[in-house]
Amino acid sequence: MRTIPALLVTIGLAAALTGCASSGAGTTPSSCAAPGAASEAVTAKGAFGKEPKVSVPSGLTTRGTQVSVLRHGDGREVEDGTPVSIEYTLVDGATGQVAQTSGYTGSTAPITAGASNYGALGDAVECAHVGDRLAVALPKSALNTGAAGSDDSSSSKGTEDAVVAVIDVKRAYDSRATGTPQLAGDGMPAVVLAPSGAPGITIPSWDAPKTDEVHLLRKGSGAELTTKDTALIKYTAVTWGADGADSSVAGSSWTDGSGAQTVPLAKGQVQEGVRTAILGHRVGDQVLAIVHQQGTAYAYVIDVLGTVAG
Repeated sequence: MRTIPALLVTIGLAAALTGCASSGAGTTPSSCAAPGAASEAVTAKGAFGKEPKVSVPSGLTTRGTQVSVLRHGDGREVEDGTPVSIEYTLVDGATGQVAQTSGYTGSTAPITAGASNYGALGDAVECAHVGDRLAVALPKSALNTGAAGSDDSSSSKGTEDAVVAVIDVKRAYDSRATGTPQLAGDGMPAVVLAPSGAPGITIPSWDAPKTDEVHLLRKGSGAELTTKDTALIKYTAVTWGADGADSSVAGSSWTDGSGAQTVPLAKGQVQEGVRTAILGHRVGDQVLAIVHQQGTAYAYVIDVLGTVAG
């Protein structure tokens, strides 16, 4: 599976798109990016989901981020935190030349709308609909400063050279587990969900179980996951110290800017306790897993959002 950042760092222009990856959690823009003269000047011919022939006026400039819909889809709306499968073509606005494409093979990992690791691409797909083809014009300085997608930071600098992305929004996944709530086992950590679905995990005052355990918090009705699948998940992991003390968040795709993660379920591809916690569950499930790694017990809350092409 090809990931967006891995693709983008191969060229100087596109590397700037991932320059903001360390800026922290994804944010919700105050309003979705509007079209403008730059994005309206972009044309893209060809079938949806196939590599288009993109035309950009040489020397294209933009004032802030602009997004135009070249083709309107009728699928679900993409909101902050929604994982989406896309295909894209990047064009240097100064020259009109194609700089990079996703490959249009269906093997690019989903990106998460609003997640800072995806910078401009993640912000641009917010408010789109599945089936849309977008023309996105971005000022180069916004990409370099980590302000991608933020009109407030880039527009104050006036008109700048543009980077153009033509994006086909192919599929949107649920942003959180949608299954029916279940009762966790006795003695397990308490899990409380924020409005976004992000879990808060409270470790009890006793020791963790000596062996790995898995408990179902939400029961979904989607496809059952097998070793042939690559799962799309969101997770939070908290350490479980002795007597419940010294617990801390060890990692969370909800808050670290990474968004939803892809996890191959073939043996040996991921830590075995985590793999076991996901394998055999269904899309829509939320799982509480106690996993022991290198002498430390962790409490994972994992939302199973879907499966993706490997």
